[in-house]
Amino acid sequence: MSWLVGVDIGGTFTDFFVWDGQALRAHKLPSTPADFAQAIATGIRDLGCERGFRLIHGATVATNALLERRGCRTALMTTEGFKDVLLIGRQQRPRLYDLNVRRPAPIVEPQDCFEVRERIGSDGAVITELDGAQVRDALDRIRQRGITDVAVCLLFSFLNPSHEQQIGRSARELGLRVCLSCELLPEVREFERASTTAINAYVGPVMTDYLLRLDRRASECGARDLSIMQSNGGQIGPAMASAEAVRTLLSGPAGGVVAARAVARGLGLERIVTYDMGGTSTDVCVCDGQPELTTTWEIDGWPVRVPMLAIHTVGAGGGSIARVDAGGALRVGPQSAGADPGPACYGKSLLPTVTDANLILGRIVPEYFLGGRMSLDVERAEQALRDLAAILGGDVREVARSIVLIVEAAMHRAIKHVTARRGHDPARFWLLSFGGAGGLHACRLAEGLGMAGVVVPQHAGVFSAAGMVLADRVKDFSISLPAGPGAGLDLSELRRRYAELMERAALVVQVDGYEQDDCVLDRLADMRYRGQSHEITVPVDFLSDRRRLFEPFHAAHQRRYGLRMDDRPVEIVTLRLRSTIALPKPRWPALPQVGRHLEDAMVSRRQVVLDRPAEVAVFDRSRLPAGELVDGPALLVEGHATTLVPAGWSARVREEGHLVVTRQGAAPA
Repeated sequence: MSWLVGVDIGGTFTDFFVWDGQALRAHKLPSTPADFAQAIATGIRDLGCERGFRLIHGATVATNALLERRGCRTALMTTEGFKDVLLIGRQQRPRLYDLNVRRPAPIVEPQDCFEVRERIGSDGAVITELDGAQVRDALDRIRQRGITDVAVCLLFSFLNPSHEQQIGRSARELGLRVCLSCELLPEVREFERASTTAINAYVGPVMTDYLLRLDRRASECGARDLSIMQSNGGQIGPAMASAEAVRTLLSGPAGGVVAARAVARGLGLERIVTYDMGGTSTDVCVCDGQPELTTTWEIDGWPVRVPMLAIHTVGAGGGSIARVDAGGALRVGPQSAGADPGPACYGKSLLPTVTDANLILGRIVPEYFLGGRMSLDVERAEQALRDLAAILGGDVREVARSIVLIVEAAMHRAIKHVTARRGHDPARFWLLSFGGAGGLHACRLAEGLGMAGVVVPQHAGVFSAAGMVLADRVKDFSISLPAGPGAGLDLSELRRRYAELMERAALVVQVDGYEQDDCVLDRLADMRYRGQSHEITVPVDFLSDRRRLFEPFHAAHQRRYGLRMDDRPVEIVTLRLRSTIALPKPRWPALPQVGRHLEDAMVSRRQVVLDRPAEVAVFDRSRLPAGELVDGPALLVEGHATTLVPAGWSARVREEGHLVVTRQGAAPA
């Protein structure tokens, strides 16, 4: 196996996880927002990677381009009478009684939306032929405005793509870049389809330019292959990532979920909640056997319908800024100090953040921060919090504790959102904590939610990058069916449609240079009871027995909502196919057993404010022997993260170096 290098770019740091064929290594650098590829190239040089390595990258480029509205100006072409589809949306108010609702900034300006005369019926039949002259006129006007990117979303094109394909050919002949909804997302619901297609067209050129620069720099550093992480937890090639950039919006957090699932399996844990606290945000996801997937996700108010891990994000990270609002209350986040200027302790600002609060409370050991390669300015952090204390009344430590309690409350709500609110009992789950800041708060969160315990994996501070190395090659395909009950569905037609999806999958496998025998195909379908407007995605294993075909849906509906209605007709809305190619991946090596003793791993004792000030033992995690038990209160420090073990808790070091933290007296994992 050649060297594998996983890279995850965050708002504050860029993380590296390397497998050199014998050992795993981790590295962390401050991100370079002006050119993210610069930090990647620097890290590769620092690590001394052998030429011919594979680079797997979690890219935030598409996400940032959308959130900051730095994409390319895009035109939208729709069926006549539907050019305001993005403006009208679903007419749903996120806050029903808010009289000052602000709409999200548009992806496509209203004046850049064009209509063409055509109509496909709900059965896929052509009602009105496409007006070619009108198409050419619209494309000419698009070019005259200097627009180079076009999104096309016509009614019912998922049933009959011929009109969209004609527009696509005409646009490409004129040198325009075009994204067709029938190719990207051949699914029902025109608003969500239009939104996803427009977002893809908007961020695609930015992603393409970035990947070209990155590929060039990576090649100069010795990389032989570049892959990009997707939001669904799998890798794709750079060409596909450029063409379908919308599939990478959650690629960084998805890496952490993939790695968490691998670690949990190794520990024999089926039910986990992944908890990734970085510098800018916190991401949580439920894994009940497998990570939950969703096709209903929003970013900045716009729906995105591609399959992705059901990750819930809140603006609570180490860099989250504390402030006093107009009513005199202390608030934390969602604004973040990022990598530049960063928290006050970085020495570039006086912005009080969660990191500054943890530093003042003694929970961060400056000598170990970023492996000792970055000095922290404690006095500057105190000054930033002193300014807040002057407004609120109270001392610096009280304000620091309040900041920590507020950010923990936000993360508590996030975990509750993905567990209790979705029918999962938190007490049956373990909290798998990672990210540079996660270990400082994990035990308090698990205790507040009554969870079984906490797992802090080896290399927790760069764990999402580890997921890049552990991910397989995955591609999702889908197609919606004409509306109607599944009870009257011709099963031979269902088999034919799946065969079409399998042909598309085979073509992608061939283009990517893999063998068809390496590919595992999973059939799924979105189903609902007649009269419902939401679906549940379930596996499809029986294409010759109608009763057995629908049984997984009935069972899933009962698990989620507490009832099943076997006498109600079932509708199959969308067919899905997942193509997976398992890639070689490293194993977590066992810790060396010789020469390791608990007393040698304790490096100091220090005053730490928990519920009250206390003297706490500080252990160098890299020197802890396997099988050893560390009783709290204690701090376990490493190069890229710190784990706080409160009083009443104990941390056991597993053979692979992972920490299993439980309440004292609880059964070990």
